[in-house]
Amino acid sequence: MGEGGYAEYTSTRAGAAIKIPAALPPRVGVAAFLQGLTALTLVREAHPVKKGDWVLVHAAAGGTGLWLCQLLRALGAHAIGTASTPEKVEAARKAGAEHVVNYSHEDVKTKVLELTGGAGCIAVFDGVGKSTFDLSLECVARKGSLVSFGNASGAVPPVAIARLSAKNCRLLRPTLFNYLTTREELEHYAKELFHFVIDENFDVRIHEVYPLSEVARAHQDLEGRKTSGKLLLDPSK
Repeated sequence: MGEGGYAEYTSTRAGAAIKIPAALPPRVGVAAFLQGLTALTLVREAHPVKKGDWVLVHAAAGGTGLWLCQLLRALGAHAIGTASTPEKVEAARKAGAEHVVNYSHEDVKTKVLELTGGAGCIAVFDGVGKSTFDLSLECVARKGSLVSFGNASGAVPPVAIARLSAKNCRLLRPTLFNYLTTREELEHYAKELFHFVIDENFDVRIHEVYPLSEVARAHQDLEGRKTSGKLLLDPSK
């Protein structure tokens, strides 16, 4: 994993490089890496998910959300996703969410408590941030984990730590690269990620491969919300 992708060649430390398996097309390996590793470390490290766990995933049709849904299904957990449109609800369900709440007209907390028999979810993965934090805290189960890993709606304001005592719950704000600081960690999770993609047939969404010469169009598509999945650049064109 290096920096400076808008180029024909880029350099990176040998310790940060991973060989893509021959069974995987390079573009699929590249598209899977960042969000796939983020989701994988969340369910392995931030809150080790077990079979039968009830887990809430905000923005379940987003990039990391879709990865989380696939992983939770593979691990045998009960995934509850949230989404805002019928199309996104269907995408999350197809990816593996057992239940999806359309928050544009359904109450997320009510549905979560109904599905979990009033207990709430043992883990809440929240990549939205400011606008969903309080809801996440209301939906987490006693002795559960609220994992806040993104700021799509803005940063979460300062939190009074005493709020966690009502349920003896945990609050984490992890970042991917603090789970991959050693070569062993990087190799371990890269190998497991490739296993899910190759052997478990995980869906790696690639919106389009843009010629590097058309990088401006890629940005315009992103800004215009015309994309779904990863955007890749082909430096040979």
